[in-house]
Parts: sequence; structure tokens; C-alpha cells
Amino acid sequence: MKKNTLNKILFIILVIVLMWLLMTIKSYAKTSISISTSKSKVAPGGTFTVTVSAKGAGMVTTSVSNGSGGKTDFLDNSSYSFTCTAGSSGSVTIYASGTLGDYATNKDTNRSASKTLKIVSNSGAGTSGGGSSGRKSSSSSSGSSSSGGYSSNNSNKTTPEETEKSSDSTLNGLTVKEGKITPEFKKDVKEYALTIPYETSEINVTATPTDSKATVNVKGNKKLKEGENTVTVVVTAEDGSTSNYTIKVTRARVPIALKSLIIKYENQNGELIETPLNPTFAFNTLEYTLEDLEYWVEKLSIGAVPNIEGATVDIQGADNLQIGENTITITLKTIEDQKNLKKGEEPKEETISYTIKVNKKKEPTLMAKISDWFKGVMGTVSTWYGQNEEKVILGALGVCIVALLGLSIYIVVDYNKYKDVIEKAKKTVEISSTENIIEQIHKNSDNVKEKYVDDEKNDKLKGGKHF
Repeated sequence: MKKNTLNKILFIILVIVLMWLLMTIKSYAKTSISISTSKSKVAPGGTFTVTVSAKGAGMVTTSVSNGSGGKTDFLDNSSYSFTCTAGSSGSVTIYASGTLGDYATNKDTNRSASKTLKIVSNSGAGTSGGGSSGRKSSSSSSGSSSSGGYSSNNSNKTTPEETEKSSDSTLNGLTVKEGKITPEFKKDVKEYALTIPYETSEINVTATPTDSKATVNVKGNKKLKEGENTVTVVVTAEDGSTSNYTIKVTRARVPIALKSLIIKYENQNGELIETPLNPTFAFNTLEYTLEDLEYWVEKLSIGAVPNIEGATVDIQGADNLQIGENTITITLKTIEDQKNLKKGEEPKEETISYTIKVNKKKEPTLMAKISDWFKGVMGTVSTWYGQNEEKVILGALGVCIVALLGLSIYIVVDYNKYKDVIEKAKKTVEISSTENIIEQIHKNSDNVKEKYVDDEKNDKLKGGKHF
């Protein structure tokens, strides 16, 4: 008996604990924001209390139009209040918005709500008098009446009921500046399609809500990638309920083209020399020319890189270059990716071609080659001289100065030797003259002597003595 009683007590305690847990566990199956006010209308410059409640967790910001007040705070399935002051006329609008998290789904949702109060001059509440036990007071257009010893002095002013918030979250119009959506817009159709060129990376969406109190938010319309993109138009009704319109935007792939183009040829030393294109390469320029090639250039080395991975490049006319004009063709081809195709569609092929005109010179004659060789040598010398003109002039001046110094030194050093040579020459001339004189004297003496002997012989022959 005691055991059964104990089991019953434990069961009751367990049920109570479970009920308490279920009551305290927060449920966020749906997030929302709501606004309530202490008054349904307000006098010019009057004050009233605003209470903002959130179902979900997140930062909620409240602002006031045509009045003062507002607040920003974190709400977790809770609410906050603040005092609002109305403007002088018209109406005062309270707007609350925030991103709320749903604990059940772990998703964040943008929520908003608004409420408008009219500003009226006769918004003050009336007074009422009390009656005897249990008797109901009455009111009339005359303002007072009496019945059975009972009197009443109540005002006939009544507080109107709050207008129910609109739940209309549909669109009345939807257009895109960059193209026409398909199918044609209807408010009950929620999905549309649009195709844009590669050059367009964002779209401008104009969405008009059916209810003027509803708000519209466009997401995903910027930084569109190649292929399919989803643009969402979120329409939030006055009561916080939402509807989504989606636009499947297909951005075309980048057009096939060359990313770079480099032309080279092999010179007579086996070196690859780049030759410039005319005009300078640009991906959207399809025709080019090259400088005239020498007769010994047999082929060109072409580096052509496409802008799309997997595209094929076919080059024709770069080998076996002929004398005169040659045309080189570079053709790019690509096939549409299969994953972007709809069922039953055939892949599209895209091609583009670039052309290069190049002239190959004729082989020169032997005399022309010799002339070219001299021109080349002279050109080399001329080029070298032009590059080293200052050095050449300074070098020549240096050589002249050194030669002049050397000559001066030579003259100074050999001057004495020069004088000795002159002296010796003079002496040689003098000696020679003296020897000639002596020799002449001797010769004359011999002649006189011979004459004397001859005369003496003659006298003897004649006889007698002569004095």
C-alpha cells in the first residue's frame, strides 16, 4: 500500500516537472514583430506609450515619424516600451524592424511592423458619474437624465476600436530595367526568369506593393555571377506577414577571346626575338600586321592564350613562310558547358578568329649582301660612335696631348746630341778644307820643283851658265 502511494506521488511530481518544462521552453516556430500603443489616437504634441514585442531573438530598432521617441534593444521573445510624443498635425507612425533568429529552425529572418495613430484635437477622454448599486448609467444627446432617484452625467464620447492591420503582401507591379522578365507579371505568379549579357553584373528591380503600407526588400541583385542567379523580392505586409517573388537571372558567359598574344621568330644565332604587333594587342582587336621579316625567317612562334579554360586554339599559316605577304589565322573555339543546359538543349559552339598580316623580304644579291654588310659595319660603328661620342673625343684629345708631351721630351733630351752632331759636322768640313789646302800647296811645290829641274836641264843642253 505504501509502495503504491509512493509511486503515485513520484508520478505526480514527474508530470508537474514536465509541465513546467514545457511551459518554460521557448517556441520560435515563427518569428514576428508587433507594436501596441496606449492610445488609438493622440492630441497634437500629446504623449503615449509604445510597446514593441518580438517573437524570436534579435536586435530590434524602433523609429517614429512625425513625432519623437524610439529605441533599439535586443529582444528574446520579449518586449520593450518607451514614451512617444506626437507631432502637431496629421498622424504619427511607429516603425519597428530587425533580424530575428528562430531557435527551432536556426534561421534568421528580417521582420518589420508599423502602426499609425491619428493626431486629433478632441482626443481627450470623457468623465462619467457613478450610480447606486448595480444600476447602469445611460447617456443621451442632451447630456443627462434622471430615473428612480438615480442621476447620470456621462459624456457621449466613445473610443473607436483599433483598425485591423493589413495582411496583403502581394505586388502590384514588377519590372527590371536591364530586360524583360518572363512570364508577364501577375501578382499571384511568384517565379520569373531573365537573361542578361555578360557586361551586366547587377540589375535594377522596381517592385510596387499592392498595399501602400507594405514594404519591399530586394536581395541578390548585385554582383551577379556567370550562369544562374536568384534575385528575391521580399514583400512584408503591415501585419508582418511576408511573400517572396523570385527572378532567376542568367548572366551570359564572358565572350570567348584571346587573353594574350605574343609573336616571336628565331634569329640567325638561334635566339627567339619578339616582334611587336601593330596595333598593340587588345582582346577585341581582331586584325594585326607585323614588321617586315628577313628572308631567312622560316616560321613564327605564336603564344596565344584564350580567356576561357578548355577553349581550343588553332593556328594556321605560321610555318613555311613564303616570300611576300603571308596571312596567319588564329581561331578560338569553345562549347557551352553541359551543366548549364536545360533538358533537350544542344550545346552551343562559339568561335572567334584573329588575323595577322606579315611580309617576308626577298633574298638580296651578293653585291647587296656585301653592301648590307658594310652598311651593317658602318651602322655598328656609327651606332657605337653615337653611344660613345664623348669618350672618343676625350680619347683623341688624350692621345694628342701624350704625343705632344712625348715629342717635347724627345726634343729636350736629344738637344745636346743634336749640338754635338752639328759641331762634328763643322769640324769635319774644316778638316776637309785644310787637307785640301795642304794638298794644293804640296802639289804646287812639286810643280815648281819639276819646272826648276826641267829648266836646268834645258840650260845644260844649251851650254853656258845662266844666272
